[in-house]
Amino acid sequence: MDPPDNSRNVNQDSTRSERETRDLEAGEEETTTSGDVLGSSQGSQRASFPSTAGVPSVEASGSQIGEFYPDILRQQILNSKTIDLILFLILKYRRKQQTCKAEILYMVIRGYEDHFPAIFTKASECLRLTFGLEIIERNPRVHSYSLVNALGLTYDGMLHGFRGVPKIGLLIIVLCIIFIQDNCASEQELWRILNNMGLYAGRDHFIYGDPGVLITEHFVQEGYLECRQVPGSDPPTREYLWGPRAHAETTKMKVLKHFASIVKQDPRSYPTRYADALKDEIDRT
Repeated sequence: MDPPDNSRNVNQDSTRSERETRDLEAGEEETTTSGDVLGSSQGSQRASFPSTAGVPSVEASGSQIGEFYPDILRQQILNSKTIDLILFLILKYRRKQQTCKAEILYMVIRGYEDHFPAIFTKASECLRLTFGLEIIERNPRVHSYSLVNALGLTYDGMLHGFRGVPKIGLLIIVLCIIFIQDNCASEQELWRILNNMGLYAGRDHFIYGDPGVLITEHFVQEGYLECRQVPGSDPPTREYLWGPRAHAETTKMKVLKHFASIVKQDPRSYPTRYADALKDEIDRT
């Protein structure tokens, strides 16, 4: 009897991991795009947020935009309103306050009411992908909302890096990378993927601050990551795994579904990761 072809299994696992990594990098272009929307005004917003969102400086109503402005200017105006809404909602998150549709229409996008669905949807996506925050509708009758940390995580990172800015989005990205790297990511591979997303150790990001400090110090100290030296490596190299707090607060299935939503795929299209996540769910019961 011929011995089993272990090399073929290893190659298949490697190919799957490479595909999942490519999917994450491609999907995270949306995160970068969301960040770029905010980055257009990062000079005034990187360290602190205004106490209230600004009201429109352009007097034309939302229904008049298409009539009086070219498409490119209309998009710039809507992007500006999206930024205003993001900052307004983060302010509410910091104050642990709810808001409602009527307040948003009056305080943030007055004059552009017709564009509320598009602005709200874009802001929600940016908050989820970039900041790791989800908008929850508390009362459908009055359309009241609050922001909560995604994936059940309790850490917000607002005391680290640029103060007052949630860092949950970066933590979720790192947890995703580790998971798709078969639950253990080498330092080199982790930073290769993050570099492709425009995140570099030692270089301030306008939302996260220095990602290197957040990942190697704060995320590790908070118990979300475990960093260990690779045995026998020369020169010494490190690798990252989920820490005990990550295992306690979230699940592989939640992270897989978040990953799948980024790359716009069904979680079951990644059978190896789905089986791993499903086993984790069973083990928890």
